[in-house]
Amino acid sequence: MSTDTKTMTGVLKRLCVPTLRNLGFKGSFPHFFRETGTFVSLLTVQFASAGGSFCVNLGYADPRRKNFVVAPKGGPEKLRVSQTRNQVRLGATAGGDHWFVFGSASASAYRGSVEAPEDLAARFNALLTSEAESWWARMRADPKG
Repeated sequence: MSTDTKTMTGVLKRLCVPTLRNLGFKGSFPHFFRETGTFVSLLTVQFASAGGSFCVNLGYADPRRKNFVVAPKGGPEKLRVSQTRNQVRLGATAGGDHWFVFGSASASAYRGSVEAPEDLAARFNALLTSEAESWWARMRADPKG
């Protein structure tokens, strides 16, 4: 079983973007944001350049934007996880790395076994509520992590 990136993207848009919307996120694939007062939760889906896998990067914008490498310009829709100092991967908020593997690629041997796109989307959605929400809550309470 191997899926291409275009098919995986379609599954994520169909099954995960509605979950993000239900959680209050705005934006468009692959970059999403949610404002909670002056705190902004950030999420980006990143596909591996070698193909076959993706990760979900979590970041945030604290009220004074001290978590940014360079002072951001524009509103929350312009903020990106890649601009933040403190970020984690969904599935690895306790440390380390985590990739969702949907097809074969040279890095797949290091990232895990191939899974069906719908199963990966279900795990993505489950980790959003079980892991990402608590990480963002901790960052809101103590932005230094």
